Amino acid sequence: MGYPRRDRDPYGNTSPVVPSGLPQGHRGGSSKPIRITNGFTQTLPGRSRLFFQRQFFSAYPRPIQVAGGPPFPRNVNIATIQAPTNQGIVLRSVAFRAYQHSGIGIEDLVEVPAGRAKTYLGFSFNLGNRGLTDFQTNLPGTGVPIVTGSPQAPGTVAPRTGQGNTFQGTGVVTPGNNFAAYARPGDLIQATARVLRPPSFDLRLFEVEMSGWLANETELDRIVDSLSR
Repeated sequence: MGYPRRDRDPYGNTSPVVPSGLPQGHRGGSSKPIRITNGFTQTLPGRSRLFFQRQFFSAYPRPIQVAGGPPFPRNVNIATIQAPTNQGIVLRSVAFRAYQHSGIGIEDLVEVPAGRAKTYLGFSFNLGNRGLTDFQTNLPGTGVPIVTGSPQAPGTVAPRTGQGNTFQGTGVVTPGNNFAAYARPGDLIQATARVLRPPSFDLRLFEVEMSGWLANETELDRIVDSLSR
């Protein structure tokens, strides 16, 4: 009958050490399937998948008013991206920001607070020939009505397919952590700022930040088909 071995340290104390019941050798075999919990996929990403995060900026136009048509709203393109051949772009998060002069240094900028931008700025984000989501608002800019899509009855903002295309104010425009939208090969991704009326502050820059991952066309089709069953 054996007893657990006791190890002695320099101070005279002892502690039991139970022998391991595991075999000392491991027989090789085929790989076992694994499952990742709390992730947006149940398997590890493929070798061709690449995660990305991009920031694009556009300067506030001066002069802001142009001749030959209504001066506002004035659209300012921030970024236009075309998905490459045989490759899809999956977007997980999109956020818009605006920057104004800080009033200190010549090139010092500070972010425009979301509450201050509500009645001055709007943003749109399109994937191919469709919007990222169906944006809509019932808050008009001071003195300038905000047309976000097809006309509706007064006081109603019920979502309708393809109707809303302007997100009013700054911030994250994707709804929640489980959101994903994709652009197929050849589709255009367009981020646009809309100046609803002349701002009362020294506006300098627009920014769009997007993150997601790249997938080849066959992988993207397989994912979409599995979700559509």
